[in-house]
Amino acid sequence: MTKLRSRWTLLVAGCLIAGIAAGVMLSLALRPRAATPFQLPSQTPVYGTLLARQAAPPFTLTDQDGRSVSLAAQKGHLVLLAFMDPRCVNLCPILGRDIAALEQQLPASVHPDLLIVSVQPGRTPGDVAHFVATNLSTKWLPGWHWLIGPDDAALKLTLLAWNVPITPPQDDLLAVIDPEGFLRVEYPAPVPIDDAKQSIMRVDH
Repeated sequence: MTKLRSRWTLLVAGCLIAGIAAGVMLSLALRPRAATPFQLPSQTPVYGTLLARQAAPPFTLTDQDGRSVSLAAQKGHLVLLAFMDPRCVNLCPILGRDIAALEQQLPASVHPDLLIVSVQPGRTPGDVAHFVATNLSTKWLPGWHWLIGPDDAALKLTLLAWNVPITPPQDDLLAVIDPEGFLRVEYPAPVPIDDAKQSIMRVDH
């Protein structure tokens, strides 16, 4: 009888311990955890946010009229720098129209220089003229340059310096460079016009 009672006591004690352990595990499982803030991977660009002052990579290229154009020569001027393909029929026309709309929204006292770098080598002045005639109901303000040369190597080096893919897929990108030559903000197409306008006004002053 004594042995039977001892076994019964051990069985009850074991059940109680198992029950307590199960309760503790369930409590831990159901306890609310502290929220972990989401962080963007370091390689993910944060578009539309004013960047720390970083020097814009320099380049010297030729435009649709064969004229030499350098980014360094634009110092002292606000610059809109776009990367597009004049034969593109997807996002490039959208970005082209967004640039025209953005220029129209800016005050008359703010007149950025518009430079466009072709993201595909081998484009011609005829390609540029066709793009402008076909896609822009509102023309860009006078003084823009679409940089298509002088050769493939120069274009590829520029795209590499700006971390723009040489082969598709690539973003159609608009960058804002302040008068001191610093890259300040970037937008992919389509561009939020109001936001871009406010950013340009902040960069220009």
